[in-house]
Amino acid sequence: MRLTLEPRAPHAAPGPLPRLREAVVLVDGVLNGAPFKEACREAGLPVIGVYTFDRQTLEAMSPQHADGDAVSLYGNDPHRITARLKELTDTVAAVIPATEPGVCCAAEVAAQWGLPANPVPTAAACRDKRLMRDLARRTGIRVPAHEVVGEAADLRAAARRIGFPLIVKPATGAASHNVVLVDAERNLAGALAEDRRDLFGSVVDEWLVEEYVQGTEYAVNTFTVDGRHTVVDTWQYRLPGTDDYDNPYWDFVQVDQATTARAEVERFALDVLDAFGIRIGPCHVEIKLDASGPVLIEIGARLPGAGIPLQWQRHSDWRPYHDTLACYLGRRPMLADRRPRFDATVGMCFIRNDGPPGVLRCLEGIDQVAGYAGVEEILTPFRP
Repeated sequence: MRLTLEPRAPHAAPGPLPRLREAVVLVDGVLNGAPFKEACREAGLPVIGVYTFDRQTLEAMSPQHADGDAVSLYGNDPHRITARLKELTDTVAAVIPATEPGVCCAAEVAAQWGLPANPVPTAAACRDKRLMRDLARRTGIRVPAHEVVGEAADLRAAARRIGFPLIVKPATGAASHNVVLVDAERNLAGALAEDRRDLFGSVVDEWLVEEYVQGTEYAVNTFTVDGRHTVVDTWQYRLPGTDDYDNPYWDFVQVDQATTARAEVERFALDVLDAFGIRIGPCHVEIKLDASGPVLIEIGARLPGAGIPLQWQRHSDWRPYHDTLACYLGRRPMLADRRPRFDATVGMCFIRNDGPPGVLRCLEGIDQVAGYAGVEEILTPFRP
């Protein structure tokens, strides 16, 4: 384990860095880093950026990740990070996890400074799906039937016990990176990716072979202040037809009507927060609802990705980054008193490939979509 230090002050003179009177530590401010840093600037607090990702993956994912840092630290040992922080600043005002891998590190660093944070004993279960499943089962939270395998030789036997269709996913990671849906035994070959790294560059040593839960998928976003939970909103994954999910990304839309299903998944999400000991800050809980009720797919103890907080910021009276900062600073955020008020139903639509893999040659009509009613922004990261 190596910890490196890089000053980010422009034209910094050689020699010791000037000591900071007070700073916010932002752990893995990669996907949500810039708006968190803006909130800190408005509060007059410099940011010490801590990055736990594999360095090569970090640079590829976000070359400008360190922009706005007073100092940037790279490493994942909380004790070494704490020692360096004591050399850099008189006071750490808050430690905020911004992206998935930083949840554990942030909890441990905050605990060493005696700062508000979620409990260290359950932090790893918000990151590692093996621990997540184990903790959920011990506390009575329903999860998919699953087994853990380390090699391809173990996969076939586990798959036969679980049954088809099933999901094979890395024990760590996020999004759909190296996540495979297997509908029959003949298609098991290649289910364990040759690239044994997760989305964040960490080595994958084991996979989950997991029951494919057939039902509607929801995401419940919450915010917790001193152990008191508030549901911010609930989103539903929607498909154009009645087929079950194989790739869930088509329409991902905020549920703005009170329904029995929405009430059921929101109650379940709050039970999940209690089971995982969540005491502070935002959480993103992914749930499937089948004929037997809700099933926990994943919990993330941080703001959601995919630009959701930016939509909240544009279309509600809530400022998610500022409220998260306030909460970790020990102040009372707006969401401690009420849910946000929205001026629109927000969501996102995905263009996806349902055919075999190929090379993107053209993207027709995308400019016309900008003129459709209700379309606010078009993101096209992939080019022909």
